[in-house]
Amino acid sequence: MDKRAASTVPQFRCRVPTKLVDQLRGKRILLHLSRRTEPACIKVVTIGTDVAFSLETTDETIAAARHADALEHLQRLFDLTATAPINLSHREMVALAGAVYHTYVWVHEDNPGEPGRWAWHKGLSRAIYEGRIRDAPPATLKVDDADTGLVMFGSGDLTEAINALPAGQHDGLEGRFGLLADWALIRHRVHLPSDQRKHFLKLVAAASIDAAWQLRRNAEGDYRPDPLAQRFPPIETIEVVKPKQTISGLFDLWWKEAKATGRSQSTHDTYKGAIDRLIKHLGHDDAGRVSKDDMLAFKNARLKVVSAKTLKDGDLPGIKSVFGWAVDNRKLTKNPADAIKVKSEKKIRTRSKGFTDAEATAVFAACLGYVRKPKEDAKTAAAKRWGPLIAAYTGCRIAEVLQLRKEDVRKDTQHRVFDFNPAAGSIKSGLYRLVPVHQHLIDLGLLRFVEDSDEGPLFAKGSYKRVVDFVRAVVTDKRVQPNHAWRHRLKTIARNLGLDHRVVDAIQGHAPRTAGEDYGDVSVTAMARVIAAIPRIAVDTAASGRRNTTPSQTARSRRNSRPQRGA
Repeated sequence: MDKRAASTVPQFRCRVPTKLVDQLRGKRILLHLSRRTEPACIKVVTIGTDVAFSLETTDETIAAARHADALEHLQRLFDLTATAPINLSHREMVALAGAVYHTYVWVHEDNPGEPGRWAWHKGLSRAIYEGRIRDAPPATLKVDDADTGLVMFGSGDLTEAINALPAGQHDGLEGRFGLLADWALIRHRVHLPSDQRKHFLKLVAAASIDAAWQLRRNAEGDYRPDPLAQRFPPIETIEVVKPKQTISGLFDLWWKEAKATGRSQSTHDTYKGAIDRLIKHLGHDDAGRVSKDDMLAFKNARLKVVSAKTLKDGDLPGIKSVFGWAVDNRKLTKNPADAIKVKSEKKIRTRSKGFTDAEATAVFAACLGYVRKPKEDAKTAAAKRWGPLIAAYTGCRIAEVLQLRKEDVRKDTQHRVFDFNPAAGSIKSGLYRLVPVHQHLIDLGLLRFVEDSDEGPLFAKGSYKRVVDFVRAVVTDKRVQPNHAWRHRLKTIARNLGLDHRVVDAIQGHAPRTAGEDYGDVSVTAMARVIAAIPRIAVDTAASGRRNTTPSQTARSRRNSRPQRGA
C-alpha cells in the first residue's frame, strides 16, 4: 500500500507487467472489494503503466483486505491476458452470469434502499437489453440511475415509457454490461473468445435484471427466496484457466515435505539459492512457462560465471528436485530441468586437498595472534580465533564449529567433548555426535573461553564467510579450500598413523561404508584414543602473540596457554 502526501487514506498501486502494457492500456475494469461487515467498495479503474486508486478507508485492516483483493484480481487479469481463449458452452456461460446475479444480491440485500432506485436500474438495463435505447451508464454493482432515467423517460410510468420505444434498434450491451462481464470472467479465470462475447453479454444483462427484480422486492420488505436464482448452474462446473503455479511456490511446497522427512536447513538454503538464481534469470516466477530451452539458456548463462562442477553440484540438484517433486505431485506435467546435462569435469589435481604442515602452522599462528578489530563483534573475532583450531583437531565442517553453543562443550564419560548437535543448527547427516576435545585446545584456553562466554552460541551468526576470508588471507593457494582442508588433513594423518578408519569416520560425521561397519557403536572412549594420537601442530604461540597483540593481550595469551586444572 502507498499513501499520498498530506493524506491518511492508503492507496493501492500496482505496476502493470511491461509486456502487457500495450495490450491493456486504456482498459477499464471493475473491482469489487467489499466484505459483508464493511461498506461496499466498488471501483472502476483505467489501466495504464500502473493501476492506482484510493482504498477509501483509514482502517488499516480493511485497507489491507481491499488491497489484497485488488491485487489478486489484477494478477488474474494479467495471467488471463497471456493465455489462449477457451470456448464455453451455453450452460457454462449461464453459470458465469449467475455470479453477477448473486453478487448484486450479496452486496445489496441487507440494505437495498428505496424500491424506486431498483426500478430505475432495472428499467435502464431492460431498455438496453431489448435494444430500445442507444446507451446508458455502465452497470457497476452500484445503483444510481435515477437522474439518467428521468432524462430519458420522464417522470411518468416507467414501464410504459420504455415499451413505447421500438425494440431491436440499438446495441448498447457492451457499454452497459461490459464491466460486469469482464469482472465475472476475470474473477473465475476465463478467457472468453471474442465470438462468444455478445452472447455472454446478453446472459449477464438478463442476470442483472433478475437481480434488480429481487432487490426491489427486498426493498419492499419481501425476502422470500427468488425462484429465478435456481436457474443458474453451479459455477464449479466451468473449465477455467488454472491459477498460475509459481516456481517459488513449488519450492515452498517441496520444502514443507522435505523438512518433514529430515532434510537439513543447509539443503534448504542451497536449493533456495539455486531457485532464486533461476527466477532472476527467467525474469518471471511462472513454473508453467519454463521450457527446456529456458533451462538450456540458464545453463549457458551460469557457465559463464561458474564452473561446470558448481553448476552440476550447486544449482542443478535443487532445481531438478523441486521440478521433479512438482511432476510427482501432479503440479506440473513435465520437468524442464531434465534437459540440462552437464558433463563431469576431468579432475586435475596438482597438490594435496589438505593443508600441509607449513600451512597448518601458519593458520594456527594467525588464529592465536589474531587481534579483534575496532568495532568488530567479539563473537566474530572468537570465530576467527577458535573456528580453524577446533576444525584442525576434529576434522569437522567449519559450519558445525560456528554453531556450537556454550552447553555443547561439556564433559561426557570423563572426557571433554564437543556435542555437534542438530539442535544447534544444520548437521549434514542430521545426527548428533560427541567428539572429544584435543588436549592442545584445552592448553590453549578453549575451556576458559567457553566458561567465560554467555549462554547460547559461542560464535557470531553469519561468521562463516569471515572465517573463510581470514584463512584465505593466510593460505592463498586457491587449489586448497580454506576450511574443508582440515577434514582432508585429519584423514591423511589418521592413515599415516594407522588409526581405526571407522572411528575417524565417526569423529568426522562420515557414514559407515558397509552394513557391517554400521554394527555396534563408536564410543567416546574409542574416539578419545584417536584424538589423543593426533600430533599437536607446532606453533610458537609467544612469537605469534608478540607480532600481533598488545602487551596486555600477549600476557592473556600466555595465561591461556597454561594447562587448566581438571582438564
